[in-house]
Parts: sequence; structure tokens; C-alpha cells
Amino acid sequence: MKHILKYVTILTCFFFYSPITMAQDISDFKWKNRVLLLVDTELNSENIKQQIKVFEGLHDAFQERDIIYFIITSKGSYDSDKQLLNLKGLETYYHKDFSGLILLGKDGGIKLKTPFIVTAKTIISLIDSMPMRQSEMNSPRSIKLQ
Repeated sequence: MKHILKYVTILTCFFFYSPITMAQDISDFKWKNRVLLLVDTELNSENIKQQIKVFEGLHDAFQERDIIYFIITSKGSYDSDKQLLNLKGLETYYHKDFSGLILLGKDGGIKLKTPFIVTAKTIISLIDSMPMRQSEMNSPRSIKLQ
């Protein structure tokens, strides 16, 4: 019984402490992910809803490009499941009156900063044109076995 409790505790820790929930600062994603910041006044604003709708069906494309997104409002930062985070360092990327999408490259730099709504094609095309992404596409680890 003690062993079962021990394993359940360990599995619970892994389940609740994903890399996103463990991250405390936006810079924790540098060199690991391309980050989309969806910035608006409210978590469930029409702009946020429409932008997230654009992302539907893009799970594989986002995963292949190491894309994650966060929702940023005046009340806080949220992950893609709309769970409240305490993500620091976001204030360097936008002013409080900005509403729109910000794309951060793996180097942490702003690659796109534009009002809502941004098409999936715009995001994917921009990322695929970046030198780091070109290198990723040409690396042996990205070649899929047939």
C-alpha cells in the first residue's frame, strides 16, 4: 500500500507540474519555444476567442514549430487552457494599451507585433521563413522516416 501511495504521489507531481506551469518567467522559454502572446483586456474577449479559433486544427503545425501561446490580460497571464499563471517578464513586450498578437522567436526577440486577428498562414509562413526554422527543417532530426 505504501508503494502505491508513493507512485500515485509521484505521478500526481508529474501531472500537475508541466514545463509551462513550472515556468516563472517568459525567458524560461527562450531557445525552447516560439511564443505567441495574445494580449487583450479580458480573458474571454471576442478578439481572444476569434484568435484561438484561428489556431484550431493547427496542433501538429504548432508542435512541429515548437509554438506555445499565452493569453495576457490586465488581470494576469493564462496558459492555453485558460489557467492562471504567474508569468513574469511580459511587460517588456507591450504597452498596457496594446491589443493584439505578439510572436516571440526562440531567441526571445519580437518577430511580429500586430493587432488581432492574425491568420494561421501569416504566423506559419513567417516562422517558416526564419533562419532558425529553416535550419530545423533541414536538420536530420526533422526528416521523418517513411
